[in-house]
This record gives sequence, C-alpha cells and structure tokens, in this order.
Amino acid sequence: MYHVNKLVDTYGKDWERIGEEIDASPRRAQRIWTLHQQRQKVTQAWTEEELETLRNCIRDGIGMAEASRIIGTKMSYACHAKMQSLKNAGLNTKLLKSRTLWNSDDVARLVHLVSTSKGRDVDWTAIGKDLDRSAESCHFRYIKLLQKHFNAKVDHSQTVSREVQKQYEQHQRVDWTKVAQQLGLSERECMEANQFNNGKARWIYDPDTFSWDTADRMAQFIKSNYPKPVPVNYTAVSNYMWTDKSDCVKMTSLLRGEITWTTETLARVVHLRDNGMKFEDIAHQLSPTITAKKVAATYHKQKNPHVYQPLLDTDRKQIKEIMDSRAELMDFIELRALVIKSMPHANKSALYTYVDSHGAALPVYKERLRNANMEHIASQILSGTKQSVLAKQLGIPALMLTNLMRSRAFSMHSRTWSQEETDKLMQVVRASPGPHNWKSISEEVGTKDSKQCRTRYFNVAHRY
Repeated sequence: MYHVNKLVDTYGKDWERIGEEIDASPRRAQRIWTLHQQRQKVTQAWTEEELETLRNCIRDGIGMAEASRIIGTKMSYACHAKMQSLKNAGLNTKLLKSRTLWNSDDVARLVHLVSTSKGRDVDWTAIGKDLDRSAESCHFRYIKLLQKHFNAKVDHSQTVSREVQKQYEQHQRVDWTKVAQQLGLSERECMEANQFNNGKARWIYDPDTFSWDTADRMAQFIKSNYPKPVPVNYTAVSNYMWTDKSDCVKMTSLLRGEITWTTETLARVVHLRDNGMKFEDIAHQLSPTITAKKVAATYHKQKNPHVYQPLLDTDRKQIKEIMDSRAELMDFIELRALVIKSMPHANKSALYTYVDSHGAALPVYKERLRNANMEHIASQILSGTKQSVLAKQLGIPALMLTNLMRSRAFSMHSRTWSQEETDKLMQVVRASPGPHNWKSISEEVGTKDSKQCRTRYFNVAHRY
C-alpha cells in the first residue's frame, strides 16, 4: 500500500500509469487507493447522523456500495449489515401492527382495494403499501373475510331464497338491489346464498346465436367480484345471469378455449371434416375461441392414433449419408424416391418429412434456387403456377419454395394492426356475403395476408 501512496504522490491520479506500475487495470488501481483512503476514515460506532443518512439511502433504493461512499466512514459490508438490521426492525414493527390493529376502516379499505384491482391478479404488495401493512397480512385478512361471508351466506340461504322466489313469482325477474336492501346484505352475498333456481334459462353454445355481449357481461361480473386468487362462486354467476349453473361453468371453459373431448364431440369433428368442412369452421362450431390448429391436431390423432412413429437415429444417419453423397448428381425427386426405396421399414410420414427438411438445408439445392432468380420464381407462384411443378423443374424440394413465399409474406405484411386497417377489414367483410373468401378480402385490405385477416376478424368482431 505504501508503494501505491508513493505512486499517487508522484503521478497524481493518473490511474493508467499507476496501474502499469503495479500490474493492475486503471480501475483496480483506483479501487485500491479508494479503499485505503476509506479505511483510514472508518469508525466502528454508528452516529445518529450516519443512521439517518443510511435510512434515507434505504428509502431511495440506494445500494450498500453507494451508501458507503455517501457516508464516508463505513465500509460497504458494514452498511449492508446495518441496512438489513434496519429493514428487519421496520418489518417486525409493521408485522406487529398488521397482526393486532385491524379496525373497521382498514377492513373497508382492504375490500375496496381488492374489488378495484385491475385484472384477476391482485397486487397484494401494492395493497400492503397502501395500508402500511405486509402483503401476507392483507392476503390472510381478506381470506378470513371471505370465510366469514361464506358462513353468513349459509345462515342466510333460506331467507334469501324465499325473498328471491317471492320476487320472481310476482315479476318474472329478480331485482338483486331490492333483495339486498330488504335483507340488509350485499348483492353478491344474496347471489351466493340463493338456492331458488326455477325459470333459469339454458346456455348451450350455438355459433349462429352466440352473443359476445352476453359472454362479456358474465366475464366482467367474474372479473369484478372474484379477482384471482379468489375462487369463482358459480352459484352467484348463475344467479346473476339467471342461467343454469352447469351451463355457466361450461361456457367459461369454452371462452378460455378449453373443450372436454367426449366421444360425441370427437365423432362430430370427424363427421364434419369428412364432409369437407374446414378446420377453421369446425373450430367455430365447437367454441368461440378454440383454434383451428388444436382441432386439426385432435382430428388427426383420432383418425390415425398409431400412424406416426419417429425415425431412429440410425435411420437419420443413413438418410444423411445417402443424400449428402448423391445430391449433386440427382434431382431431389429422384433422390427422395431412392431414399424411400432403400428404407422400406421406416414410417412413411416421418420419412417424407425428414427427407424434405434435410433436402431443403443442402447447399447444392440452395445454390440452384439462387441461380434460378428467386424474385422470378416468387412472381410465377403468385401468378398461379403450382409450387410442386416449379420444384420439379428446378430439381429442388417444394418445401424450399414454401419457405421462400413465407419469408416474402412475412416481410411484406406487418404483424401489428392499425385502427384504419381494422376498420377497413370490418367494412370489407360486412360488404361481402358469406362464406368469406379470405384471400380476396386480404387483397382488398392490401397490407395483410388471408390468415391475418381471418384471425383479426374473429378477435375483434364482437366489438363492432
């Protein structure tokens, strides 16, 4: 350390020169000097002024190293230890308060904050800061309130049911505000307690009569009254919608894109597909949100449950050896036929897929495509020439042309939708009679492909 002091006296704070002298980086040399200077000023005891400075650092989110520099008389590890001590002391005081001092105002504030939380994920940390309590204490207290309300609901079940029955028989409808006022309970407590179910409607999904307004109304009720992690009370949902409880449960699952694949449902999918219906239309027949990809996967699994078998590693190695050695001598169609003929034991579906994908990666076929002028090839495909015909003429895998057109479409069409594009899409769709030709619709929109147009329409149609 004496050597560093002498160098600083000689060269000043030229840390590059000093670093060269002591065989260290400039930053390391400066660090050694700073620590030495700081150690000369270090004191063991903490003054009240130092503690107040450290509390301000904790409040402002300043770390231990910067806090050590600001205080000047304490090392960073000492600041870290004292910071932890101050934090733990504050937490213990906060926990003690949160466990013992829940008054009616705090409870009312807690219920209000939970009910106004955005989405189904309640931010208990933010609520704890608002109430000056720990997140765990707020969560635990809210669960206790729910248990208390559940017990009260059981006691009020018969009373609420009688009042609901009385209103329904008089007016053929239920005014939950009047029921709550009559019994001195909240509307949600009345909905959770009621067991009178006469006259409730059924809600079975039908693509021709399905209404997003009704679905959004149910979803909003669940979101407002049962934010996550509070479990949904479907008795209250059923009473609010005045719809069969089991139908509400099933519709909620459908809105999440979840389907119970029963024997009847699978048979219906197979029947519709065998009659020529597209997977997109089949998906719309089953659920308002399920994807065509999921329906297609289920259909193929049902039709061919044991068809697909992956290739063995030895088979893959043999395929690579054959293709790598003969790709320059043969067109791809001939090469693929040779590979398939030489491996009669392999699964045909897996074999075709692997041969096509490996062929598309071979340099010789990539060079052929580049020499053929990719822009000219793309324009031929857009004008109606089949990809399989062009691939056979060029002697390359058709998969390469598919990838070429996908990359062009991705570069031509952005994935984000502006409001003007969405409005234009809705205008074009409503002006064209069904069933919709998404390719022609995409041409009229001009900035999106057919798949983007169809997906966007089904995502936003309920808003228009």
